[in-house]
Amino acid sequence: MITSSNQLEGQYEFMMHPNFKEIYENPKTKFDLADPLPKELAKFLDNADEGAIFFSLGTNVNTNTFRPDTVDILYKVLSQLPQRVIWKWEDLKNKPGNASNIFFGNWLPQDDILAHPNTKLFITHAGKGGVAEAQYHGVPMVALPIFGDQQGNAEIMTKSGFGRWLDILTMTENELKETIYEVLENPAYRETIGKFSTLYRDRPLTARQSVIYWTEYVLRHQGALHLQSPLINTGFVARNNLDVYGVVLLVSILLIVTSKFLLRKILNVASGYSNRRESLARKLKSN
Repeated sequence: MITSSNQLEGQYEFMMHPNFKEIYENPKTKFDLADPLPKELAKFLDNADEGAIFFSLGTNVNTNTFRPDTVDILYKVLSQLPQRVIWKWEDLKNKPGNASNIFFGNWLPQDDILAHPNTKLFITHAGKGGVAEAQYHGVPMVALPIFGDQQGNAEIMTKSGFGRWLDILTMTENELKETIYEVLENPAYRETIGKFSTLYRDRPLTARQSVIYWTEYVLRHQGALHLQSPLINTGFVARNNLDVYGVVLLVSILLIVTSKFLLRKILNVASGYSNRRESLARKLKSN
């Protein structure tokens, strides 16, 4: 049994033996019932009559280290929006501003915020965990990838119709504003990711229940040998395809030898024909 994170369905195909039980879950997300939000944050979200935007670039990115012009673009755009904004910001003593529509926090319960009905948009770095949570809760995204696999995740997310992405190093104030409004106001994004969310949620067991069930299943059946990979009981030669490589090598050698033999025969026939013509020509000339 394998538990894995692979919510970008249709893009990352993982070929497995039919007897394997692969549970597509993200270990960082619970995907069950949302926990209650902290009181201050819950009040901020509950009173978001125009909806709310959640902005987080993950735990490995310190927004305090961003270039001042990038932070200025982000703050100017977000502070002018009619929606309320929840912004993950590490240094709360040095916030980029004090706009009344922005809630700054250095630790935020991401999955629970995305589960709130007033959350209309997720501005993310496009890490697999965050994208998976947004997909599960049906929240469209604007991605600002930073490094690693985030660029690829952002492109797949955009191709799937779940949102748009921008280059955080080159984006302008107008580009960011237009992209946010495009994803917020174009219903196609919410409808597309909403359909994915519906399909993903339509399962007999929740994510947590699936993990518990299959773990207990393997324990009940003493390791579930019938689910193990056949490679475990396969010999060294077959496991490494040495027999296949041997046959290919043998056939290749036979083809080379046969080709050389035929080529020599053809050359000998051609040479004999040429010699006979020359001999005949000499006889005719001597007569």
